[in-house]
Amino acid sequence: MTRLVVKLGSSSIASGEGLALDVIAGLVTQIAAAQRDRHEVILVTSGAARLGRRLLAFEGPTARAGPELSRLVDVVRLSMTQAADHQALVRSLEATLEPYGQADLSGPLGVALAASVGQPALMALYHQLAAAVGMEVCQVLLSRSDLESAEAMRDVGAVLISALQQGLLPVVNGNDTTDPKSELDNDQIAVAVAVAAEASRLTFLTNVRAVYGDEAMRDRISRLTPDEARAIRISAAGEGRGGMRSKLNAAARAAYCGVECVIGSARDADVVARSLSPRARIGTIVRAVAGQLAPAERWVGGIAYPMGTIGINREAERSLRAGSTLFLSGVKRVDGEFEPGSVVELVDVRHPERLIGRGSVAMPSAILRLLRALTTDEVADVLSILFRLRHAPALRGLDPDQYADVADLARRGSQASRQAHAELRAATPERVRILTDALLQAQPRACSAILAEGSFLTGKASPGSPGRRAVRDMHAIHRDSLVVFHAIS
Repeated sequence: MTRLVVKLGSSSIASGEGLALDVIAGLVTQIAAAQRDRHEVILVTSGAARLGRRLLAFEGPTARAGPELSRLVDVVRLSMTQAADHQALVRSLEATLEPYGQADLSGPLGVALAASVGQPALMALYHQLAAAVGMEVCQVLLSRSDLESAEAMRDVGAVLISALQQGLLPVVNGNDTTDPKSELDNDQIAVAVAVAAEASRLTFLTNVRAVYGDEAMRDRISRLTPDEARAIRISAAGEGRGGMRSKLNAAARAAYCGVECVIGSARDADVVARSLSPRARIGTIVRAVAGQLAPAERWVGGIAYPMGTIGINREAERSLRAGSTLFLSGVKRVDGEFEPGSVVELVDVRHPERLIGRGSVAMPSAILRLLRALTTDEVADVLSILFRLRHAPALRGLDPDQYADVADLARRGSQASRQAHAELRAATPERVRILTDALLQAQPRACSAILAEGSFLTGKASPGSPGRRAVRDMHAIHRDSLVVFHAIS
């Protein structure tokens, strides 16, 4: 038995005026055949907003009715304004036109409205198609807030597995009604579902047969490692929110978590059966790196939506693989804006396509940028200066002739220490307040030790002081959240 997640994208089911019903019906029929062969399939589907717009008559042939009626009203108004019966005609035409101007389906609100109409209709369609081939469906809607909760996704995984055991076809979709502004797309949801439901395979169905290495789509790529999937350049963005770049990144993340992925065409014959076979030649396969993650690692490792990226050096990577945590000296680059507790991806700073692991950050991005690549002593100097600027601004806290911590930071001469020194010099009082408040919230133990000790006022803390000892324990990633992926040989 194989547990497969199939992600059906907008480009796969888009037809000029709505949805490609032949593609959807064919896929449901294939899933029913896979179930009869004792396989388990979860379907992640797009199309709710598209169908909703169609039902609201803002797409397809009726989309042209509004502008045509508007022009007709203008003609009647200009040429026949004198006669009362013509005025009645104008009013009648304006009443006919009114429904076409009542709703604006542009922007997040338009997406939410269309999705709210399309979701029940889409599920009714799947229910009817599944019933025709002897299946029953159940629906699961996921928002970004669900993916940000380990407990919520454990529950979702349990529901999905239970539904499969009952012989149901779970149909999963991103909830654009409650989450219209989210950058989360169904490619990311498909990975989260595959990891949460302990699937072994994940297939992304799109409108092309594979990933290609050229714009002419002649150079088909049959197999990729996760690193290669993240690094490959693609030219076709595709239709819908995700596109091929999103699918490659999502497939790589799933592969790091032990889920083998296929990217192929929804119109390929027997695509479901072929996706279930590890020997089938189909689309582009992104090979799994290792086995499935342990239950305690699944949320951070594959489900949670990453809020940023931290680039680390090879020395830090070796330390992580040996079981250590990530200290500030190993952080070389910080991308994105995030708060403590956010999940971030750890990559090789020289080769960002190499995904090393993921973890929950112990500090906000603003603090990590200030302290990145600093040694423990340099971090202690920076914190001492920062708290002096906050609590004793009249002391001219950046004078190296008066304060040993400033002189020590300047004497070290590393690029990181120079950048930290320059940022402290340029910091406004408001910026100092923001940084110190963030530090107190993220690292209360170290900050309390520094403040209670009071040596930040003189800038002359001894190497063995409580503040310095507390700084030595500061790390960038919470120890118990770190997930280091298996190295690719």
